Amino acid sequence: MPLQPITKTRLSEAAIEQIKALIVSENLEPGTKLPSERHLVEALGVGRSSIREALRILEIMGLVEVLPGKGAFVKALTGDLFVPLSEFLSTQKESLQHHFEARMVLEPEAAALAARRATDREVTLLRNNLESFKEHLAERNLVGLIRVDIEFHRLVANATENQTIAVLMKTIARHDFHGWKATLRSNKRPQKTVSEHGLILEAIGEGNEKRARNAMRRHLLAAQRNIGLQKPLPNA
Repeated sequence: MPLQPITKTRLSEAAIEQIKALIVSENLEPGTKLPSERHLVEALGVGRSSIREALRILEIMGLVEVLPGKGAFVKALTGDLFVPLSEFLSTQKESLQHHFEARMVLEPEAAALAARRATDREVTLLRNNLESFKEHLAERNLVGLIRVDIEFHRLVANATENQTIAVLMKTIARHDFHGWKATLRSNKRPQKTVSEHGLILEAIGEGNEKRARNAMRRHLLAAQRNIGLQKPLPNA
């Protein structure tokens, strides 16, 4: 199936559909390299940022894998985001355990540091993120929820004004987002996330380190309980 220039308003969504159609119509096997970012930009007639966003969403869906410096590769014809949650959890339990162990070590203290150092602009970005999460929740847009949730935690890390913490959080978010994919599919977790993110945001905005640390710890523990992970975990 040849790629066609895109004229739709939401360019990244249209790019997603075309790339998915390419994978299916050409029956591309897992491991097959997709056209380069430059080729996709030229073929679809959209900007580089739209292509990168599209590939990121496809990666969250489990359809492609993006390897820095190498390109994007087909991961599966049906994304793991649509595998039944019980099956997903059974195959990813150890990975999820490690994911949350790392985040429990890093994020409560990052939230406390963010409460000490966050600028007005960073607090505004967190507030805007929370509003975006609510919008995706109203639309029942699971992929959108996952993307915005990941971004919230990256914004908290960025607000620490500590480049090492920001890079560590970016690495977790970029290469190990199974935790977000699992928890936001569990019962009522998105609704609870709105409340929990709100408490974290409030504490950071007030500059209350203790409250920010505790709010983040409770948020991560609640996410783990929702998917039945065993404890104890560090700082639990």
